[in-house]
Amino acid sequence: MNDIEKELLEQYDLKVYKVKKGRGAFLCETNQGLKLVREYEGAMWHLEIEQEILSYLREVEGMYVDSYIKNKDGELCSIGYIGEGSKYYKEPSNYVVKDWYHGRECNLEEKEDIYLAVSLLAKLHKHLRCKSFVQHKSKVIEKNVSLLYEFEKHNRELKRTKNYIRDKKKKNEFERCVLTTYSNMYEQAIRATEILKQSSYENMLSKVEETGCFCHGSYNQHNILMLEEGIAVTNFCKCVMQVQVYDLYQFMRKVLEKNRWEEQLGNEMLEQYNKVLSISDEEYKVLYALFCYPEKYWKQINYYYNNNKCWIPQRNMEKLVKATSQDEEKNRFLATIFQST
Repeated sequence: MNDIEKELLEQYDLKVYKVKKGRGAFLCETNQGLKLVREYEGAMWHLEIEQEILSYLREVEGMYVDSYIKNKDGELCSIGYIGEGSKYYKEPSNYVVKDWYHGRECNLEEKEDIYLAVSLLAKLHKHLRCKSFVQHKSKVIEKNVSLLYEFEKHNRELKRTKNYIRDKKKKNEFERCVLTTYSNMYEQAIRATEILKQSSYENMLSKVEETGCFCHGSYNQHNILMLEEGIAVTNFCKCVMQVQVYDLYQFMRKVLEKNRWEEQLGNEMLEQYNKVLSISDEEYKVLYALFCYPEKYWKQINYYYNNNKCWIPQRNMEKLVKATSQDEEKNRFLATIFQST
């Protein structure tokens, strides 16, 4: 540990024994257990909401979560530096220290891990339907974005990118692939938007805001740690008032993309969730609309348009091809799982 990092940690009432560096963060073995130190780029009011939610989940419900540690001044955030180089040549940043756990990430190819993670998500959602969170409504709603608004925005981005590529005289491999696949994917995007419009989503979102119902916001394998004593959920920095099946969709999509949209696996994931928290007919319709939207395809298009259009990493090309090649498997999955929707 260098002097710069030591200066940051001296703001906390911790005795540090060992430090292990990661990408933009580091793990510390301390006299109070394992801690993680990371830069915090969010708003301070959101940090306070996160801490309230984490304290509730940890103290009232006994869940394993990465709650924040206050510094010696009683603040959740500290000013400091991390990484290589002299502190005199870079601006100071906000850093947080969190409780952390010895464990491994959830394995998306292990069904036992998947089912445990889905059950935990349902439990988490059950506890995040708490009226005490309504007090944060005015702050959160300003940042809350309707999924319908997001769909329509993405559709405009798809169309704008296609027009840009079409008008180019010389096209690279990525651009030719976009033009070949665009028509089918754009039709899917429009269809998904119409399904969401015809659902009860907007009314559901209003009720979510009235009742203080939160989503994790980034429930994926990287934020789920498998421990000897249970499962930990980490990184609530994107938690927001939202229809909770959004979390379920995000996790299921990641799993199913890894497992070639296996129908039995999808069914069992839904069953595991329903055992803890029942999914309503209205929520199923929203879930169906989310699955119908070609999100992975849009992400690659968005990356292309907002970055260097002359050079596209091979990895992004592979992701674009995969998003289109799995289309038939995905449609078969949707037809089977949501046949009555």
